[in-house]
Amino acid sequence: MKKRFTLLLILIFTIFILAACGNQEQSAGGAGDSNEPAGDPVEGGTLTIAYPSEPDTLDWMSTGATPTRDIAWHIFEPLLALDNDYQVQPMIAEDFTVSDDETLYTITLRDDVKFHDGSDVTVDDVIASLDRWRTVSSVGKESDRFIESVTAVDDKTIEIQLTEVYNAFLSDMAAPKNALMIIPEEIAEEAGEQPLTPEQLIGTGPYQFDNWSRGSEIVLTKFEDYAARDETDLGGLTGEKVAYFDKLDFQIVKDPQVAINGIKTDLYDYALSIPNDLYDVVETDPSIDPVSYINGYSTITPDKSEPPFDDIKVREALNLALDKEAIAEATYGNSDFYSFDGALFDPEQTKLYSEEGTENYLNFDPEQAKELLAESDYNGESLKIMHSNDSETYKRISQIMKQQLEEVGFTIEIVPLEWATYLEQWSDPANWDIVVVGWSTRFSPNELGMLVNDINSSGWYDSERWRGLIDDWAVASDDEARLDILSEMNETVWEELPFIKVANETRLDIKGEQVQLEETWVGPRFWGAWKNQ
Repeated sequence: MKKRFTLLLILIFTIFILAACGNQEQSAGGAGDSNEPAGDPVEGGTLTIAYPSEPDTLDWMSTGATPTRDIAWHIFEPLLALDNDYQVQPMIAEDFTVSDDETLYTITLRDDVKFHDGSDVTVDDVIASLDRWRTVSSVGKESDRFIESVTAVDDKTIEIQLTEVYNAFLSDMAAPKNALMIIPEEIAEEAGEQPLTPEQLIGTGPYQFDNWSRGSEIVLTKFEDYAARDETDLGGLTGEKVAYFDKLDFQIVKDPQVAINGIKTDLYDYALSIPNDLYDVVETDPSIDPVSYINGYSTITPDKSEPPFDDIKVREALNLALDKEAIAEATYGNSDFYSFDGALFDPEQTKLYSEEGTENYLNFDPEQAKELLAESDYNGESLKIMHSNDSETYKRISQIMKQQLEEVGFTIEIVPLEWATYLEQWSDPANWDIVVVGWSTRFSPNELGMLVNDINSSGWYDSERWRGLIDDWAVASDDEARLDILSEMNETVWEELPFIKVANETRLDIKGEQVQLEETWVGPRFWGAWKNQ
């Protein structure tokens, strides 16, 4: 009898634990359940999106900025694209092959793809787009080092001859950042290295650019002659894309409470980047569906082109002064929306993920930070932390960081700026000493803008060691070799401290319950979405 009673207690306790785990898994992650479409698709109408930051450009090739990407990938499409499992697939291309010596890439084009101006996509358009990508895209510039020639074989086929084996070439061409988007030859040549103007925003996507009222809204309309692929199971940025809405209206709404109230009152249908500590408010309102997905990580980048952060001791003091766990807890609130991981890629990206080399990630030792500062040439001068005030996340990180840094002897001033001004000021090291910014999910080391040598996004990082690792990555022959390189990349970051990672982020968006989405992947894509009447 006593044994049966004990077994009963164990059974009840086990059921309780399983139920609790199930509830925990469905808290933030469960928002994904609401992404499953309900009912048959409905065509027509307008999807009104509350977007928190106005992009400075919609030229998806010239920038890796998330506000550009989230809108531009409705307008433009690349030759190759990543599917839902992060694998390279054809998009505008019909197919591609790689020679036995892995230096010749042959790409054939689909014969039914049209630009928004009604013209057909030709090999000349593709070659001109490739030439521009090799010049203006940080990813394209990496590929350009290995490209010997790009030639037209016939009116539907191009060949790209490399100088040597470059195993990252396919992933570079499919990169969702600084993308190899295909645009008309005339526009590619006319734009050159300058960002595309609104008149030049001609792509092949399911939606086309209509108008942009600066500070207010960006409007896209359905492209009636869009040529969709047939595959329904690829997802990501390729496969079948169906534009059910007549119009996508991206309205610039910087106040998250305004966005939430707008969803409640049907003023908006979808809103992006809601502060995580508002999740409980969102989750308990039956008129609002939460939507969540991986979103890269938040970073703190010092300017290494001049004192004091050109001194590795000062960077080490910066890292040791920061209690990242306290910063994340105060910034994100709900622990379902952040995680501690010092790696360069997300654990979901299995072929890009290694936790080796990240042992210094959560080091926190303010006393040692004080000692390092005392040994360095830092003399107490005021240092500027710059961030975009469009983001509550960046604001909170900056405020908490200021307090922690001042406790070990730094003198700190916070400089909040509007997004467009922030991007402009970022280019000049005289304007800042530390930048707080988030980097959305990347898919190759070549896309890691915070590590590109000698540019503002990396704080003018200059590292032979990193350049050597990028070269090693280019010729790595298998997954095991790449994993070793990724481990050393992690180690390099935490030894040289070009930037300091705070935490992995899960992005929280919200939508009205009438909005049906197929998937979110690493950002909202509104093809395949519709609104129940």
